[in-house]
Amino acid sequence: MNPLSAVRQLTAGSAPVSPFAAAGLRSVIVAGLLVTTAMVALLAASQLIDFGVFNLRLRAIDSDYRASVFGVTSLLAQVGVAAASVWRGRRAERHSWAWFVLGTLVAGLVVVRALTTFNATALAVPLTCVFLLLCWLTWGDPGPARNVVWTGLILMMASLLLHEVGLAADSSTASDYTWPYQILTVVKHGCELAGWAFVATGTVAGIVPRRGPTAEPPESLRLEMESVAG
Repeated sequence: MNPLSAVRQLTAGSAPVSPFAAAGLRSVIVAGLLVTTAMVALLAASQLIDFGVFNLRLRAIDSDYRASVFGVTSLLAQVGVAAASVWRGRRAERHSWAWFVLGTLVAGLVVVRALTTFNATALAVPLTCVFLLLCWLTWGDPGPARNVVWTGLILMMASLLLHEVGLAADSSTASDYTWPYQILTVVKHGCELAGWAFVATGTVAGIVPRRGPTAEPPESLRLEMESVAG
């Protein structure tokens, strides 16, 4: 195999990132992070105002309730992950079946989450499958997109941990009417919302470079490789 062919084969399996595609990737990530930050800030402010001013009487902004504004928003972020996974599956050149499996699995978890009481133990296996699939499928994505997805997974793991242990545990008998409980509730649900939103953002961003123009090596470098190959 000549050197030029080796270089082409080495780069064929990675996402080609031209300046145009890199700009698109950056735009998707920045937009996703800004929207997520705004939503988490609103969640925190609403929760603390509801507790400090209204004594938790406004259930529409109490993130402890599944039907609250931010409970529904978190659910929609999870729907976004399912949709982004199916979208990736339709465009992926490799492992498209795995993206469809991931999208189906996340969609199933959306239904379970919407219709049942949260139970981290019961959801441990499907959530583990989701995490492993995301790590595997995004391994070869551009670094920024992959980092956003993996940051989202870390945030979700933190949320799951807070659902199970400490003052903010779902099984805890601690009163809701304490500042420590409310602050940890903000962290718990904020991490959950941000986690799903980050994963959706990174999943979409990961396909952007593949849609942009393929970055070709500079002409001088290409001619030099061809001369070496000859």
